[in-house]
Amino acid sequence: MFRTNRTLRRRRSKLKRLVLFLTAFGLSLLLMMRVDTNAAQRVHSSPAKFAGAFVNWGPVGRERMLQTWEKWLKQPPSSVLGVDFYAETTWDDFHKLDWVPGVWKKLNPSRNVVWSVPLTVKGTPLADVANGLHDREFEAAARAIAAAQPKAIIRLGWEMNISMAWFAKDREADYIAAFRRVVGIFRRHSSAFKYDWCPGWGAQEMPADLAYPGDDVVDYIGLDVYDYKHEGSPEERWNAFYLKAPFGLEWHRDFAAKHRKRMSYPEWGVGQFGDNPYFIQQMHEWFMKNRDNIAYAAYFDVDGLWPTQIDNGQFPKSQELFRTLFRR
Repeated sequence: MFRTNRTLRRRRSKLKRLVLFLTAFGLSLLLMMRVDTNAAQRVHSSPAKFAGAFVNWGPVGRERMLQTWEKWLKQPPSSVLGVDFYAETTWDDFHKLDWVPGVWKKLNPSRNVVWSVPLTVKGTPLADVANGLHDREFEAAARAIAAAQPKAIIRLGWEMNISMAWFAKDREADYIAAFRRVVGIFRRHSSAFKYDWCPGWGAQEMPADLAYPGDDVVDYIGLDVYDYKHEGSPEERWNAFYLKAPFGLEWHRDFAAKHRKRMSYPEWGVGQFGDNPYFIQQMHEWFMKNRDNIAYAAYFDVDGLWPTQIDNGQFPKSQELFRTLFRR
């Protein structure tokens, strides 16, 4: 009887230790899963694809300024997209400024760039481009960009629903034909280029979708979005003039989904309304909510028609929140 009880106690003791071990092991697994999930959420909360920027030229080129931007946001080196504008105001610029893509490559051959390429210049109708009268200029641009960034994103004839030189109102067919012709030219120089069709947000001066050039020449459907002066509180303005506006964010999402394209935001920023962290917060939430369907976003960190630069202290509340949300 004594030996039997002792054996039973040993078995019970072993069983107890086994139960305690399995319980501890299970809790450890649950803890590890929670830690991994939290870590994934932290990494996913500020992906580099949302931290692109158009930055100032600086002493030697935009690449050096973009490296400073990356460090400010604690993003990995060469992980964010740069944005730049090819040529300026004349057809001669397409040739004279063909060295600019090479500056990016010289300073950092690993950097990819979104190139905003004019579809025409002031005084030249879109029909001339569509009919091939300026193929030589686009050949020069395509050749220069392909040599420096063969996987570049080509944002051709952006904001066509606003009064640009390539304004498409009442000339939608010419815009579409010109866009398609220039894409054909660029494809001869690099098969890895991606093409971004990008209106400005809102109704603007024409319905943007009338100038859509076709799924076969578009990879990304973009939208430029700025915090512009409107009546109402920041919350009211966000809903009325951005989220639910004609040709606003919800239209953009639905239009891109209809055409089975990913969205992009090649230009966005605060500034015209002033220091508005609510706009920063809402844009970030929109990016995260739609992150699987967005190719990239780039902040316009240069003072243009109105101040938009966000890393120089002129919008302190927006700057603090932007860095919190978009850093790694």
